[in-house]
Amino acid sequence: MKIEQFFGQVEKIGIYNNGACVCLLPSQKSFELVINGFVNLLSDAREMPAFSVSLDKDTRRAMCEGLWVEFDFGKRIVYADMPFEKLLMQVESSHSGFNLIRYNSDNGYAGRCYYFDINGTLKGFYDILQSV
Repeated sequence: MKIEQFFGQVEKIGIYNNGACVCLLPSQKSFELVINGFVNLLSDAREMPAFSVSLDKDTRRAMCEGLWVEFDFGKRIVYADMPFEKLLMQVESSHSGFNLIRYNSDNGYAGRCYYFDINGTLKGFYDILQSV
């Protein structure tokens, strides 16, 4: 089982650019563009052990700067024995890996993350998000 199998269940996407949020719904063409871009990114990614732990207060503060994308599943999903309702990612164009920060309604953006290493950089996905 791979994490990308769950992205067909996303109900809403939030794109945060320096704190300003744009929400995308499945009825919008840009929603599909973002989902497809992200799933393509994951197709060549290698899931690695994640050594980072998210703290809700710090993550919310960090979301006010830079580019972030949040995938809202609208329900609880469990992957790799870790539950989430939303997955959040900071998108830095020059990076070659990323954390998926788990959100749960009972404790926010707190706990262990998933980490993925990719071939190349996040520039292509970054450009997709900037174009929305």
